[in-house]
Amino acid sequence: MLIRNRLTLIFTLLATAIQLTLSGIILYFNAHFRQDEFYERLNEKAQIAGRILIAHRHLHDDFFRNMLRTDLLTIVDEQISIFDEEGRLVFSNRPLADSAYLQAQIPLLAAGQAVEFESKGLETVVVPYPDRGQRFYIFTSGRDRLGLAKLGTLQQILVLANLVGFSLIVLAGWYFSSKVLQPISLIVEQVEQITASDLHLRLAEGNRQDEIAQLAMTFNDMLLRLENAFASQRSFVAHASHELRTPLTNILGTLETSLRYDTDMAAYQESMAVAMEEIKHVIGLTNSLLSLAKVGDAAVAFATLQADDVLLTAVAQVQAKYPGRRFAIELGGSEQAEADFTVRGHQALLATAFTNVLDNACKYSYEPVAVHLVELPDALKLTVTDRGRGIEPQDLAHVRDPLYRGNNTEGVPGFGIGLAVTEKIVALHGGTMALASTVGHGTTVTLRIPRPEVAPGLFGATAAA
Repeated sequence: MLIRNRLTLIFTLLATAIQLTLSGIILYFNAHFRQDEFYERLNEKAQIAGRILIAHRHLHDDFFRNMLRTDLLTIVDEQISIFDEEGRLVFSNRPLADSAYLQAQIPLLAAGQAVEFESKGLETVVVPYPDRGQRFYIFTSGRDRLGLAKLGTLQQILVLANLVGFSLIVLAGWYFSSKVLQPISLIVEQVEQITASDLHLRLAEGNRQDEIAQLAMTFNDMLLRLENAFASQRSFVAHASHELRTPLTNILGTLETSLRYDTDMAAYQESMAVAMEEIKHVIGLTNSLLSLAKVGDAAVAFATLQADDVLLTAVAQVQAKYPGRRFAIELGGSEQAEADFTVRGHQALLATAFTNVLDNACKYSYEPVAVHLVELPDALKLTVTDRGRGIEPQDLAHVRDPLYRGNNTEGVPGFGIGLAVTEKIVALHGGTMALASTVGHGTTVTLRIPRPEVAPGLFGATAAA
């Protein structure tokens, strides 16, 4: 069953049940009120009969019968019967067909209390009436034709109202379910328009507060992750195909030339050396591209680690690559002797980010590299400053793009992927990377990584102190 039909059915059943319950309550209390009102009238009739017939001694004349014929308040099928305390009938305004039944009710009466009951379609009140040391029992019966007619009319009105109400409830339920499901239908239509080539499209998020809006926002987050994954894949394929074509062509040309023209061992060795250098270049480029693609995968496990230990490990690796290069390392600053460098992150990825920044600083500068790791209230900040050739202003905005290299990088090996990988790693940890450079004076790279207590949604629970 469609959700729309199910919602309509549930809404109709609930509303109909409420409507029938209210109608039953109205009918019940109306019938109860009619009965109480009629019994009150019968009780008043009994009291009047007692005062006239018993107190004024008109039991055995026609005074009361004449009064009943002229009484405008006479009850339909009115029956007034009086019994003495021995149970003998002493008065009846009309022939009594079932006096034995009435006599049987007398022993059931409590002293001084009226009793109400119904018999043979007539509603009856019996009232004990004491007078001059004697006790009489006055039975007053009748049929509430007007009250029952009103009650029947009310029943017909309620039946008609419930039928009309049921029809309106069905229509209202259909309209209600349509309005409720309209945002979902809109989401379905929008999702059907999104294909692998249209991952930039997003769903309308409405008021961004209700459940439907949260569903759309969740879809948009998923689409963003898919778009990034597809972009990473396309980027890897495009970069790989573009960058690997040239060295592979060079390797093929070198080997073909060697095979065709080289005649002695020295020429073969020279050609093999050239081919090996190109192969090393291909291997390095492939590893860099794989690193760039791997960083795009957000499904990495984070753990509690010490950023200063990761930094010192990265410094040791870079020093091994550039022997004799000096690093001026400062951890925490003069006022932070007991600084806490705990973060939540992926140790290998953070080590790669730190190594890339330090490697660039050493690659473009022969002067000592300043490394400063400081604890801020909301993050850790790593600043790496070199005094190398710097980056030209027109290149500064593009050096984060994969495989982009500035105009003043001649003679320096590299693929232009290190900063792109570093920025992705820092973003994966919820941080930011900033660049500042002056040509001829050097470059400063600043990495900010949030502390665990600042970004629990990104890094999980805060590590215990």
